[in-house]
Amino acid sequence: MSVIETRELVKTYGTGEAQVSALRGVSIKIERGELVAIMGPSGSGKSTLLTLLGGVETPSSGQVLLEGIDIASLNDDDRTKLRRRRLGFIFQSFNLLPNLSALENVTLPMELDGTSAREAVVRAREVLNQVELDHRRDHRPSQLSGGEQQRVAIARALAIRPALLLADEPTGNLDTRQAARTIELLENLVTAHAQTIVLVTHDRAAAEVAKRLICIRDGRVESDGPIENGIPEMHLVRSHGT
Repeated sequence: MSVIETRELVKTYGTGEAQVSALRGVSIKIERGELVAIMGPSGSGKSTLLTLLGGVETPSSGQVLLEGIDIASLNDDDRTKLRRRRLGFIFQSFNLLPNLSALENVTLPMELDGTSAREAVVRAREVLNQVELDHRRDHRPSQLSGGEQQRVAIARALAIRPALLLADEPTGNLDTRQAARTIELLENLVTAHAQTIVLVTHDRAAAEVAKRLICIRDGRVESDGPIENGIPEMHLVRSHGT
């Protein structure tokens, strides 16, 4: 069974003359332990695809199957629970709570889902150590560098032991050195821990770490396969739309 699979995925916004087709029949399968990069020009549909993979939105038609479960068929509460327990999210802007320490930022989602405070701390320290930040666990985001904040965000995503990690431009706010360290960490999660990761990026270095590249154009999969001959320049354009 694939970790995540889409079948003829369609997503439209608006109606009538204002209707926009963001995705037009996207079918992909991603297996356990794969690091897959998704690229495409602005407005291609790659960000929309990521929100559907994460159950943040539901498709207009088609299916998104997470470990065999059709996300769109779930009611809002069940979809939220599935998202909270089986999906980890990493964002360009880190999305850490400024008044909480690194440790508290990692433990909070687990505690909100019913994990005991003691167990949440144990798991949080485990993943903070994994990203080499346990020694900074009592620092607030303002006391951490951008790269450190992103590693806290990665630890938070890993703490729930997700089936799938979704990363949206995770190096977008980092300098070259910090971006390289983040990429190295994501690669290690795959090689050492068989973590499944889907990465939307415009960053050539980040994409080239992936063994597989899916290129999206005009809401359709233009190509899907191993990265062998480099990445076309058209896929390196930062997306501000779908």
